[in-house]
Amino acid sequence: MKTLLFFRTMFALTALLPIQQTLAWGRVGHAVIGIAAVAALDPAPRAELLDILPATSAETLPGAIEEACFWPDTLRESAQWSWSAPQHYVNIPRSSDRYDRQRDCPDGLCVTAGILKYAAELGRPGLGRERRWQALAWLCHLVGDLHQPLHAGFLDDRGANQVDIEYRGENSNLHQFWDSMLINQRLQGADPGTIALRGAVETVASRDWNPADPAAWTEESHALAATRAYPPDSVIDDAFADASWTLVQQQWRKAAERLALILNSVLAADHGGPD
Repeated sequence: MKTLLFFRTMFALTALLPIQQTLAWGRVGHAVIGIAAVAALDPAPRAELLDILPATSAETLPGAIEEACFWPDTLRESAQWSWSAPQHYVNIPRSSDRYDRQRDCPDGLCVTAGILKYAAELGRPGLGRERRWQALAWLCHLVGDLHQPLHAGFLDDRGANQVDIEYRGENSNLHQFWDSMLINQRLQGADPGTIALRGAVETVASRDWNPADPAAWTEESHALAATRAYPPDSVIDDAFADASWTLVQQQWRKAAERLALILNSVLAADHGGPD
């Protein structure tokens, strides 16, 4: 009863918190990634996930995943979680194509280090259901964030938040174009579960998750930020938007596959133990 009250209270507070305009992938994108990843899980990790999520049936599971995977974006105006804002991104110098933990994330507060932190916490049953729910939520969310190229972008333009653009007559910035404008225009309120099924993860690598992976994924996204995220002109045309939408869908699929890889490893029946 206490745990159920925790989840109900959390979701009620989530609805009341103000949300910034610039949120990677938005609610739909994070839901698509999470739902597709969970659908690809092996039976044992999936069963353990059901014990952590407030879901008791196949019908309620997608909604529970959607709430969890978007939850970290609802915390940005919360004093309790104000420290967590840097976890959503990492900045790498334009002069480098490598992620350097000491240079780029010295305090451990970045998306790359966050994935490692919450994967470890999720794999510790001794933390209890509430803490593991939060770890799952952050893990799902940050894997999604990392695959938005501008969340591994450049400090000098704040991940392109300072790059003004126009798209279909609407003025904004390039970061928001990638986060939400393009997605909203292409999907127009489509159901996340339907989209996830359309781009379902067909296979998950049959190997254990490697903690070195997020650094490689960071460098991959940083390369995309450098080579494919910036339009040739401040007015974004249909050709750039089409190419960007193709990349968004590719990144969602990669994020889902990689999240499933992590979940299969850390939620395996023989993994971990109390604290």
